[in-house]
Amino acid sequence: MVNYTVCHPRINISSYYPVFNQVVCGFLTTVCVLLGTVGNIHSIKAVHLANFDKNRGVVLAVSLLALAIWDTFLLWGAFFYYGLKSVTQNHKSDVLNLITPFFHAFIQIANTASIWCVVSITIQRVERRKPSLSFIYCSIYRRHFRVPILLSLGALIVNIPAFLEVVTYLCYRMPEGRLGYDVNVSSLRLNRYYRVWYKLFFRMIVTSCGPNAIILLLTALTVLLLKGSNRSRRQLFQMSENLLDRYSSKETMQTLISIMLVVKFLLLRSLSFMIDIYEVATLDQKGLQSAIYFVDVSNFMIILNSATNCLIFLRGSTWLQTKIVQRNTMRRKKQLCIENLQSLHRVNLLFKSWQHALFMTNRQFGVRILYSMLLKNPPLAVFFNNSKDTSNGTPPVPPPTPACTISSCGNGSPLTSFPVGGSSMTPFPVEDSPPGKRHMIPVIILPRSHGEVCPSALNARTAEVVAAMPHSKKRSLDLLGNPGFHEVGDRIMHFMGELIDLMRMAQPDQQIIMRIRRVGALHQALGINFTSSAWKEFKSSTLNIIEECDFANDQERNETLEAWSSFLSVIIREMKMGSSGFGLQA
Repeated sequence: MVNYTVCHPRINISSYYPVFNQVVCGFLTTVCVLLGTVGNIHSIKAVHLANFDKNRGVVLAVSLLALAIWDTFLLWGAFFYYGLKSVTQNHKSDVLNLITPFFHAFIQIANTASIWCVVSITIQRVERRKPSLSFIYCSIYRRHFRVPILLSLGALIVNIPAFLEVVTYLCYRMPEGRLGYDVNVSSLRLNRYYRVWYKLFFRMIVTSCGPNAIILLLTALTVLLLKGSNRSRRQLFQMSENLLDRYSSKETMQTLISIMLVVKFLLLRSLSFMIDIYEVATLDQKGLQSAIYFVDVSNFMIILNSATNCLIFLRGSTWLQTKIVQRNTMRRKKQLCIENLQSLHRVNLLFKSWQHALFMTNRQFGVRILYSMLLKNPPLAVFFNNSKDTSNGTPPVPPPTPACTISSCGNGSPLTSFPVGGSSMTPFPVEDSPPGKRHMIPVIILPRSHGEVCPSALNARTAEVVAAMPHSKKRSLDLLGNPGFHEVGDRIMHFMGELIDLMRMAQPDQQIIMRIRRVGALHQALGINFTSSAWKEFKSSTLNIIEECDFANDQERNETLEAWSSFLSVIIREMKMGSSGFGLQA
């Protein structure tokens, strides 16, 4: 005769608990499982169409797919683990009890993999904003799945003990008078050392506090990196709030999504961590049974978290975009007049100081800036060492400046000896001249194919630059005498003047931005790359020139320098974006 253990009777904590368990762990959990599954399937479909078919952001897309898959596994694992029993209130089903140990371990693996996928996505979202790391999205196809596969294998290894935490045993069901299978906690799960070192400390590091700390730190880092990034854009004269919103919306959404992820993670998973600590603090299951209501709520919150993960990543951006547009629209309605007046004032300061700087530098503005940049980035000088002489052996001469108009051409004759058909005299007004006596600076424009070349023209320009920068090194004099050097310097001056004129004429914001980006793309196509030190010198040397101008008072000086600093920052940023090929189709 075989003796069987009597099955443990189900303990009712209170008369309300069966109803509570059926509603929370049964009906609500089932709804979350169904809606979460539909959302995850829709997310998989959306990611596939948006990323794989267009071959962009594939690694991040694979991580989103892995998150959706593991969340779906977790949802259905929880449904068969306890949801189906709670819905039917059939806790004595032999079939469900037999599969319970398997699904116990399965949902632990899925839960860990889901958390790690969220951490991986957070890391990749931070990396995507760094152009230097953009190459990771162009790797070989089979490498796209490396991170999700490694995370899945790691989750399986970490949760191997979960297969031994719950066991089934054959017992005798007294009320029914038959044999059946029941579920019980194993001796391993009840071991105090196992609960302290594995369940509390180890799993706290790999599934709760550790991932949460990583997400929190990355979110804080993202906020710090993005803080003040729009300051120069906001102060860019005619650049309206519409353009500012287009630039900052993606960065703002990235930050807000990360914050929402951290908040959701804390709210929906903190209770589970507290219950683990409470379980370790109790020597037996009596203390845990007294908190059975909190256990059911904690399980439901974990299911709710998995059902809304992809909703945050894929639908959160659309919702946030709508809210950001509404907020910016209301703000613009309140500050429209003030912003327009401030923008007009800053553009006037910019134009006025630009005119003074051109007159003060004798239109050597771009040459001085280029010289300072080349000192900080000497390899760029190689582009000026390849200039060839013309067919008649005479080097090409850049358009002369006002200083050349009073110099002589070899025989002492003025520079007005050029053919009339090949030159033109362009007056350049200075705004601050007295009324009725506007000072006109004559600028002679010569075509390259006609006219006599004045040998002293290039020497005059070189002498002006040397006089403006008395500390120039002797070895740099050859560079200052290079006609290509002066030509590029003039291009810099005309380019900045063109941008200022576009803002004065209230041209569309996007037109100004695309003008800068196309120049950056042209530099990239020619293999011209500026280092950070060169860009820093570009801004510093320009501000030094503006600082030499005369101002009515210190307030005007500070406002002008601030306007120029903002203007130069935007030029540098958009040049870099153009060099990386960003937004050239806009």
